[in-house]
Amino acid sequence: MASASYHISNLLEKMTSSDKDFRFMATNDLMSELQKDSIKLDDDSERKVVKMILKLLEDKNGEVQNLAVKCLGPLVSKVKEYQVETIVDTLCTNMLADKEQLRDISSIGLKTVIGELPPASSGSALAASVCKKITGRLTSAIAKQEDVSVQLEALDIMADMLCRQGGLLVNFHPSILSCLLPQLTSPRLAVRKRTIIALGHLVMSCGNLVFVDLVEHLLSELARNDSMSTTRTYIQCIAAISRQAGHRIGEYLEKIIPLVVKFCNIDDDELREYCIQAFESFVRRCPKEVYPHVGTVISICLKYLTYDPNYNYDDEDEDENAMDADGADEDYQGKNTHTDSRY
Repeated sequence: MASASYHISNLLEKMTSSDKDFRFMATNDLMSELQKDSIKLDDDSERKVVKMILKLLEDKNGEVQNLAVKCLGPLVSKVKEYQVETIVDTLCTNMLADKEQLRDISSIGLKTVIGELPPASSGSALAASVCKKITGRLTSAIAKQEDVSVQLEALDIMADMLCRQGGLLVNFHPSILSCLLPQLTSPRLAVRKRTIIALGHLVMSCGNLVFVDLVEHLLSELARNDSMSTTRTYIQCIAAISRQAGHRIGEYLEKIIPLVVKFCNIDDDELREYCIQAFESFVRRCPKEVYPHVGTVISICLKYLTYDPNYNYDDEDEDENAMDADGADEDYQGKNTHTDSRY
């Protein structure tokens, strides 16, 4: 253990070199050491390694930065819980920094840490502690709409965390839902899409109260139909929830399907496509509950099987009208000719 600590100390010293190649090679060697199952770090070494890796995330050289962020994966499984919390705190703070490069590398770092945590089913105290610490910071970042790039990264990380560790965050689900719902009306479509992904992962582990709040909100907004843009988003969201929550949405289909059918009749190809995708999800995930509506769904699908969005059906009507007009002219001319011949 003493020799390992000595070797680590030498690597840490080289990481402070003004030569970027020295820093890169030392960081690469450290990563190799951290990947060894046999390595054990004492408290002092843990603290120094964590401090140095976090410092290298701000290195002027991009290759050193990228290597440092890769070290976070094996590092979180080699240090004590309070050191992991230090890493997470720093990454969350840096994710809101003014420097775009630091924000990006810190976001990657958070995803790396989350990916290395034990699964929720393991009952890991470390995973629970880290996820709870991250959640509050992420909801704040998502709620602030001044910087879209920060929002997008925070939504990505939130979705990843809900997918992997959603069961550990049950107490946070109401606040997560509250911060996500307003993003469905964001002026940026990328924000809406990532919000839908996060909500899809949320319903996989949320309790019934949160699920009911979400579905009732979507139904209310669809009934209002403020704009085609948001209506498309809400239909997509319902389809995503159906895919992830399965039978849980079945009891709401009596309210949902008539709304979706109504929107199919609106002259908007993109909206129709999302509606048909929603029908597919309902049929796959809730076959029993959707059964009374299968006839309606089939008739809509048959109607649009022969529909070509690139064909201008209005032109066809105009052509028919033109042909009718031409025919009328010919009849009129014929009558005139016949009349003229009598004279």
